[in-house]
Amino acid sequence: MKALRITVAVIVTLAFCLVVGAALWMNYSPPLNPAPEGETPPLKFSEEGKFTVLHLTDFHEWMGIEKEGFLNIELQDTLKPLLEEYIDFTLEEYRPDLVVLGGDNVFPLSLFADLGANSVSLKTYRTIAETFEKRGQYWTMTFGNHDSECVMNKSDFMEALSEYSFFIGGMENGKWYSAAVFETDESVKGVKVDDYVGNFSIPVYDYSGTEIIYNIFVLDSGSYVKTAPQGASYRYITRQQTDWYLSQSEKLEETTGSIVPAVMFTHIPLWEMKEAYELNGAADGSIVAGFSLSDTRSPVFGALFGRGDVKGIFFGHEHLEDATVFYTEGGRSVMMGLTKMAQAQSYYDTTSVMGCRVITLYEDGGLSTFVSDSGGYTGKTVSLA
Repeated sequence: MKALRITVAVIVTLAFCLVVGAALWMNYSPPLNPAPEGETPPLKFSEEGKFTVLHLTDFHEWMGIEKEGFLNIELQDTLKPLLEEYIDFTLEEYRPDLVVLGGDNVFPLSLFADLGANSVSLKTYRTIAETFEKRGQYWTMTFGNHDSECVMNKSDFMEALSEYSFFIGGMENGKWYSAAVFETDESVKGVKVDDYVGNFSIPVYDYSGTEIIYNIFVLDSGSYVKTAPQGASYRYITRQQTDWYLSQSEKLEETTGSIVPAVMFTHIPLWEMKEAYELNGAADGSIVAGFSLSDTRSPVFGALFGRGDVKGIFFGHEHLEDATVFYTEGGRSVMMGLTKMAQAQSYYDTTSVMGCRVITLYEDGGLSTFVSDSGGYTGKTVSLA
């Protein structure tokens, strides 16, 4: 009898363990990408020959709420819930190999709240990083004009972000990317103009991890020519940055034996984007409110068009606009795209429509892209061989 009771107890215990184990398994959600191991490159094409980039831009995020009274800032522990929800949705829906944040990632509301080690803007950047870190999601970013409206500078932000395992970028060259910072002594009314921080050249390898077959350029387009944001002129990608891009492109050619196809990300649209739209219209999407361009034409477009490696250039900055256009000349085309902002207006916002762009790179050098938003809209897929 005693042996029977023991046998029954063992069976019941095993059954309980199986039920609990099954429940845990059903609720287990593996990371979207595995952590890098050994010498394996973090960015590789899939076995099917595809690599997916998710472009999210213009969060304008800041983890504080302004209250009545001077310096009365109510600090928050999370990003705005609607933004968190949208980030989670896009990561689950599109399973990107890399996320690129397109600038204006933070929008400081108080200079005093950004003083010292308790800077709200720095905390916001760290929370953004932790959002991707906990998902095992590789990501990189460029700065926008609003990121510099803070007593902390962009170098402080970049130094902090470089501590995170899944962030690809930093102040200096890393194992799997090249980086450059361009200092400037230029000043306006005695105030130094921001340095250009966060210029990256990021190779993407084939499935075996041995051969570079695509490249991702990220360039800081700067902030303002004037110190006051109101009515200010926007800066542009400089000659120095252009020369650095060309040197990186040529280095890749020396390494691989041929020109490596590439895409580029920056914040403020180039003049050529507006010219292509006015001449040929959009392959998808439209421009409603017009363009907010740099005050000076950048030399980078002429350089990359002549070089012939960059297949597509993608921007933020224009908030509600999303459009994909082609700049075509002499039988050669470059895709150019604006991506709608992903901004929650407040911590209580439940209705704002946020957008993203999905870009698929192919091993043969081609690419395709489409835009979508949280309101259920999905644009048509536009491709370039």
